[in-house]
Amino acid sequence: MLIANLVEVKTAQAQSGTSVEFYGEYGLKQGWAIVVAPSLSSAVQSPSESWVLDEVQVGARRKVYAGETIAISAQISGFSIPQTKNQSERAYGVEARLAAGKRFGEKGWVNIEAASRTCGDTGIGSRFDATLGVNMSRNQRVIVKAFGDGNGCTKAIVRTQISYVRPISDKLALEFGWRQSLDQSSVSADRGLVVGLWKKF
Repeated sequence: MLIANLVEVKTAQAQSGTSVEFYGEYGLKQGWAIVVAPSLSSAVQSPSESWVLDEVQVGARRKVYAGETIAISAQISGFSIPQTKNQSERAYGVEARLAAGKRFGEKGWVNIEAASRTCGDTGIGSRFDATLGVNMSRNQRVIVKAFGDGNGCTKAIVRTQISYVRPISDKLALEFGWRQSLDQSSVSADRGLVVGLWKKF
């Protein structure tokens, strides 16, 4: 599966910017999958309006348990993130992630993921993702999610997002949503529209 999101980012203290995020997962044999997740932005992480490379993550996911309605997987990844605002230096690290999902028949699903990250000299950080999906008629769905980082590798921030996903073919679907960062003491809240394309292999 490949998911590509275009996010318009607005903040109270800076000019608007744009972020493009990709998430690709390709299944292999014996419960393994390759995960690739790069992101680019313009005037978001850096004051420059030129497109810059943000986080890049490459990893391997392994299914640990798969029951009738519950699935558990583990993932190990390597990643790099900008170390300076002008993007001239990058920090590299390793992430270990555990995910658990539960399906509620044809009504929907919930998925919880937690990760620990090491980033060289900057210490140990954390990351979490929580997603609730509700299935509607004609394979349409509504997705509500909260995700964020803890202090360590990057500044602490929590984002929420709600999206509507509508299929346009057997292998393609469009996503329309809204993303909102929760305002915290050291982070100015950002918000913006989300437009995405989902593709099944």
